[in-house]
Amino acid sequence: MGLIDRGFRRKKASRACIVFATPGALDGGGGIGRMTGYIVDAFQNSPAAPDTVVLDTRGTGSALLSPVYLAGTLARLGAMMLRHRPSVVHINVSENASVWRKAVVQLFAGLFSCPTVVHLHGASFMEYFDKGPVSRAISRWLFDRCGIALVLGESWRNFLVQSVGTDPHKVRVLYNAVPDIGADLPVRAAPPEGAIVSLLVLANLSERKGIGTLLRSCRLMKDQGFRFRVTIGGGGDVEGYRRMAAELGVDGECRFEGWISREQAHAHLRDHDMLLLPSTHEGLPMVILEALSTGMPVVTTPVGSIPEVLTDGETARIVPVNDPEALAHAVRDLAARPALYARLSAEGRRLFLEKFVIESYGRSLQDIYAELNRPDAVRRPSLGALPDAAAAKPSLTRAGRQ
Repeated sequence: MGLIDRGFRRKKASRACIVFATPGALDGGGGIGRMTGYIVDAFQNSPAAPDTVVLDTRGTGSALLSPVYLAGTLARLGAMMLRHRPSVVHINVSENASVWRKAVVQLFAGLFSCPTVVHLHGASFMEYFDKGPVSRAISRWLFDRCGIALVLGESWRNFLVQSVGTDPHKVRVLYNAVPDIGADLPVRAAPPEGAIVSLLVLANLSERKGIGTLLRSCRLMKDQGFRFRVTIGGGGDVEGYRRMAAELGVDGECRFEGWISREQAHAHLRDHDMLLLPSTHEGLPMVILEALSTGMPVVTTPVGSIPEVLTDGETARIVPVNDPEALAHAVRDLAARPALYARLSAEGRRLFLEKFVIESYGRSLQDIYAELNRPDAVRRPSLGALPDAAAAKPSLTRAGRQ
C-alpha cells in the first residue's frame, strides 16, 4: 500500500485519464515528444479513448532548470492524484539524467498507488546501464516498481529481462507507430536518369545519428560525379556540421535547416526521393516509419530495433555503421535501379500499413492501460526508497545482448 492510499479510491468516470510524464512535453522532447503527440492526437480522435494530460519533466532550456520543471510536474501530478483523476501514469524514459527524473516520478506515483507504465526509448540505455553500480541500481529500481515496462523491440526486451533483471511477465514489446501521412500520395517513381536526387536527413545532429558519416559519403558521391542535394533538418550541432560540410567541399550540396516543425518534416518526407539515417545507436526511429508511410525508400543501419522490422533489399537498404563508402554506394545503386526503388517503396508502404499505423498502436495502449487497472494485474513490489548509491549491488551476470 502507498503512503497516501488509505481510503483512496478512483472515481468511475466516463473516461479514464492517462498522464504522460515526458521530457520537453510535446514540442521540446524530440522523438519522444513527437511519439507522445501522435498518441494524444490518436486518442482525441477516438470517442472510446482516455483523456490525456502531458507533463514536462525536463523543460526545453538549460539542464540546470530541469529540477524546476520536475518539481512543477510533481505538484501538478499530486493535485490530480488528490482529485482521484489519473488512471495510469505513463513515464517516458531514455538514459542518463532521464532515468533519475523518472525514478522520482515513479516514486511519487507509488505514494498514491497509481499504476505506471515505464516506456523505454533510450537508444543509449544499454551503455548507461553499464556505466557502473549506481546506474544499474537506479535502472533496476525503476523497472522493478513499474506496473508494465514498454520497449521498442525484442532486443530491448531481452536486455531488460536478462541484464536489468526485470520480471519478464511485465515487459511488453510495442513498436513505434505514426500517422499515415502518405495516404493521398500517388505511387512513387524512381528519380529520372541524370536528375538531381533529393536526399533527406531528419535527426538531432550528432555522431550518434551518423551525421559525420553522412557528410563523408556526400564527398564520395560528389567525387564520383553523382548529382544530389541533401536537406538536413534537425537541431543539435548544426554549426559544427555546417563547418564540416564546408571543409569537405559539399556545402553546396547540403542545406541545413536547423530545427523544423512536424508539419515541415512531413512536407519534406512527401517530396524527397530518399531518407538517410546512418545512426550508430537507435531505438526505433519514427522518421523511418514516417518515410515508409509515404513510400519513400530508406537507407539506414542495423542498430536498435531497425533490423527487427526492416529487411535489406526488401523494405529498405541497410548498410554498416560508420561506413561512408557503403552509404554512398547504397544511395547511388538505389537511384540507378528503378525496379529496386519501386520495390522498396511499395514494400515499405505495405509494411507500414501492416505494423505501424498509429490507430492500431493506440488500441494496444488502451489494452495495456486496462490490464493495469484489472484486479489481477501485475503488481509492483512494495514501495521502497530510491536505492542508496553506496549500497548498489554489482551487475547481474550478462546473459547475452542481442
